[in-house]
Amino acid sequence: MYRFGGIFGFLLLVAGCAAPGEAPPASTSAILQPAIRAAFQPGEGDFAPDLVYRSGTGSQQVYDKILLDPILYFAPLEQQRRVSSGDRQILLNNFYILMSEELGKDFELVQEPQPGTVRVQFAVLPVTEDPVAIDTVSMVLSKADEDRVVRDLLASPIARGGEIVVEAMWMDAQTGSTLGATVDRHLGRQAIDTEQLKNWADVNQLLRDYAVLIRYRICRYRGAEGCVTPPEPLR
Repeated sequence: MYRFGGIFGFLLLVAGCAAPGEAPPASTSAILQPAIRAAFQPGEGDFAPDLVYRSGTGSQQVYDKILLDPILYFAPLEQQRRVSSGDRQILLNNFYILMSEELGKDFELVQEPQPGTVRVQFAVLPVTEDPVAIDTVSMVLSKADEDRVVRDLLASPIARGGEIVVEAMWMDAQTGSTLGATVDRHLGRQAIDTEQLKNWADVNQLLRDYAVLIRYRICRYRGAEGCVTPPEPLR
């Protein structure tokens, strides 16, 4: 297992020389506190988040374990749901499995806080300026088994023209202190071509690519060799 100090450090990763990015338009947040949102900075580089926050807490702590919380889906309170409840559940479960598979390649995945553990919470929500509330929560799986990923030819749940935001909170699992936070629009891509997302296989590839992106950011921060470059097109 790899060991790294201060997981929040990788969030400011710059892939090569790049000019500072531009912050995306403001939208409603699901899990991020106002103080964190106020301190966000635009990400820099081809593989950086749209927005990033680092607290400076735990910079000397060595982490070799990750506790992945259930993935949360938030929806506007007053808007009609564009994704069915069944599709939302499948989306979150697949997200959890695929993210676990990627992070588990480099770190020990644990189910409860213990020394050297970073806790990460992902929240998925549509771009909106309206208030949101938790709509669906993924199941916590004891083992990320790829065979449990729904991959048949069901129609894609990603609505045409829909914009998706993924927020992430990175915390010390024992103390609860915030290490960093990120916001990625379009699952880390410049845009999502919803016309090309025809079925669950296409959606799963989108989720897998995002998991590869997260693993890559951590790998580059560690200064490790052989980091798996995320597939194009990314920002």
